[in-house]
Amino acid sequence: MTSPSYPTENELHAFIDDELAPSRLAEIAAILREDPALAARVAAYEADRDRLRMAFESFADEPPPAAWIGQIEAAMVARRKTVVTRRFAIAGAAGAMALAASVAGIVYWQRPGDRTIVAEAEAARDGQLEGGLSGSDPLPPAAARDTLLQSATGMRVRAPDLLRFGFHLTRIELFGPPGGGAAQLRYSDPGERMLTIYVRASDGTVRFDILRRGETRVCIWQDDVVGAVIIAPVSAAEMLHIASSAYTDLNL
Repeated sequence: MTSPSYPTENELHAFIDDELAPSRLAEIAAILREDPALAARVAAYEADRDRLRMAFESFADEPPPAAWIGQIEAAMVARRKTVVTRRFAIAGAAGAMALAASVAGIVYWQRPGDRTIVAEAEAARDGQLEGGLSGSDPLPPAAARDTLLQSATGMRVRAPDLLRFGFHLTRIELFGPPGGGAAQLRYSDPGERMLTIYVRASDGTVRFDILRRGETRVCIWQDDVVGAVIIAPVSAAEMLHIASSAYTDLNL
């Protein structure tokens, strides 16, 4: 009889979220009983998850302090002014769009008025969002990727670096007219899991949600300027860490 395989990092997160088959849950529980160091790491993950839950539950039904609201509103006003100025500069970057055109062909695209950002992101991931300007291999250098994204979306954003989570960027896909469209970044990890980040201008709604689609998580993180949707077959705990890092990278 062979011994159960040692759990991967992904399985540890799925274990604490109770998202593994009962037989695998039992195998990992047995391994943890024999490996105090691994058990301590799992306990730390569980503590992080519980602290996040408590933090959200503690203020879910309470209005934020007035001082926080004032600081957020002031930051948003300053950021809107900066973004408007940068959009004009980006829209006029003919050289950047020449780079985009060299990556693939441009087709006409118009965002359906009744389609939510989540529906757009899922359609883009499945290759069903019309009007794509799709990247080809090899990817352009990092600085050129950022210029490409900024030219397409009209926002000062950059491609998130997710190597610390095992995901590397493999493809960039652009949709819509330059300066007012959307972009999708495709990543993969050594286990061939695919992660996508769909980015476009926000509709002004501030939102943060994590949805479950079977074994897939869909994270919507939107402020008053940038709207982003991350889709990946990861646990809720993994998605929280990935989303936080991606959002920080996106917003220069």
